[in-house]
Amino acid sequence: MSENSIISEGRKHYSEKLNVTADGLKNQISDRSRSLEVSKVLARFVRNLSIDDLSKGVCDQGLRVIRDTLGTMLAGAALPEVRELAEMVSTLGCSGCSTLMGRKQTTSPHIAALVNGTGAVSLELDEGNQYATNHPAVHVLPVTLAAAEEWNRSGIEFLIAFIAGYEVAVRIGSATHLREAVHPFGTHAIVGTAAAVSRLLGLDVEQIAQAMDLAAGICIASSQTAANTGASVRNLITGLTNHNGLLAPLLVRAGFTGEPGSFNVVFGSILGDSFKDDELGDDLGREFYINRNYFKTHACSRWNHAPIEAMAALIAGASFEAEDVEKITVWTYDPATRLSWNDPTNGYAAKHSIPYSVAVRLVRGANDLKAYSEDTISDPHIKAIARRVVVLEDPALTAMLPDLRPARVEVILRTGRILTETVERPRGGFDNPLTEDELTDKFRNLAGITLTAPSVAALEKMLVNLPNVEDITAISSLLQEVKG
Repeated sequence: MSENSIISEGRKHYSEKLNVTADGLKNQISDRSRSLEVSKVLARFVRNLSIDDLSKGVCDQGLRVIRDTLGTMLAGAALPEVRELAEMVSTLGCSGCSTLMGRKQTTSPHIAALVNGTGAVSLELDEGNQYATNHPAVHVLPVTLAAAEEWNRSGIEFLIAFIAGYEVAVRIGSATHLREAVHPFGTHAIVGTAAAVSRLLGLDVEQIAQAMDLAAGICIASSQTAANTGASVRNLITGLTNHNGLLAPLLVRAGFTGEPGSFNVVFGSILGDSFKDDELGDDLGREFYINRNYFKTHACSRWNHAPIEAMAALIAGASFEAEDVEKITVWTYDPATRLSWNDPTNGYAAKHSIPYSVAVRLVRGANDLKAYSEDTISDPHIKAIARRVVVLEDPALTAMLPDLRPARVEVILRTGRILTETVERPRGGFDNPLTEDELTDKFRNLAGITLTAPSVAALEKMLVNLPNVEDITAISSLLQEVKG
C-alpha cells in the first residue's frame, strides 16, 4: 500500500472515529439530561417527605430495620479490627457528639460514621434489599444516626431522613447494572446516604440534587473478589461510604458542585454498563422498598441462604450423614455463582463461599457466627465436604431475579441415590418473613455482645417509641452503656 493510500485510510478511520464519538456524545448528553431530571425528582421526594406520607406499616418496618442495624453495629464493634479502627479516633477525628459503638466516648460524625459503618457490615448479619442488590441500611443508618446526634435532631426527623435515604439508595441500585468485577458496596448506595444527610441538614431541592450528584462522583469502586478472598477492605468501604455520604452535602453547602447527570455517567458507564431510570420515580412516595427488604439469620452473604436452606431441607427429609455424600451440586443464579470458591482462606472468605456454607450446614447444622470462626473453617472434615461442592448457574433461576433469589441443591450419595431440593424464597425476606420474636431475639443477642442487659432492654423500648423522642441523643447514653 502506498504512503498516500495509508494516509487516506488513516483519515477515513479517524473521520469514522470522530462520527462515532460525536454520536456517543449526543447520547451521553441525552442520558445526562434524563439523569439530571432523576436527581430533581428524587430530591423533591427527599425534601418534601413528611410523617403523614408514611403509613404505619412503613414506619413500623423502618423501626425494625433501624433496630436490626443497630444490633449489627453494636456487635460488629467488638471485632478486633473495628476496635483498632476506633482507637485511631485521636488521629483521624475531632471532638463531637456522635457515638462510637461499643465505647463510652463520642467523636465527630464523620469518624463515627466511618467506624460504625465498618463494624455494622463486618459480621454479615445486616439487612439487605434484593431490588438494590445491596445492603441499604448499613450504608445509610450509621451516618444518619451520627449526624442526628451531632445536630440534636428529633426521633421523627431521624426516622424520616433514614427512610428517605433508604428509598433513594434502593431506587438508584435497582436502575444500575454493575460491571461483573464491581462489588455493590461503595457504589450506588452513597446517593441514598447523601440524601438522608441532606434531609437532616434541611437543604433545599436544588442543593439535595447537587449533593446526590456530587456523592455519585466520590463513590468508591470496590472489587467483587475482595470478599471472596477474605479481605476486610470490603467492610471498610461501607464505612467510607457513610463518611463520604456525609461529606457530599456539606461540600455542596460550602459551594462545591456535582457533575450534572452523574448517575448515568458513573453508574451507567464507569462502574456499571447500564442505568435504566425510565420508571425510577413512577411510584415514588406511594410504594416503599423498605417493605420489601430481608433480614438475615445466617451470618453470611445472602447469596448463600437459599443453598443453605435447601441443604437443611434435604437433611431434615432424608437420613444421611456427611460421610455418605459423594458430590453436591448447587444450581443458582448469576451473580450468586461468584461465590463458588470451595477453599476459603479465613472466616470472612467463608461467609462468601457457597461450598463452605453448604458443607458447614451439613456437618454442624447451623450457619451462625461460630460456623464462620477460624476454628470451624479449619476443620478438615468440613473442608473435605466443601471440595465436593460444585456451583453452577441455572438460567431459569437467574430469570427469576429480582423478585426471587432461588437455588437448587442436588446431593449424590455414595450409594448412588440422588436427593434434590429447591428453595425459592429463603427465610427473612418480605415474602418469607422472620417472626417478631425472632427479630427481637436477634437484636438482643447482638446488642448484648457489647451493651449491658439493662441498656439493651431500655434501648429496645426507646426504639419502639422513636417517633416520640424529642432529641435523638436520648438514645446515645444507652448506646454508651457498654460492658466492662
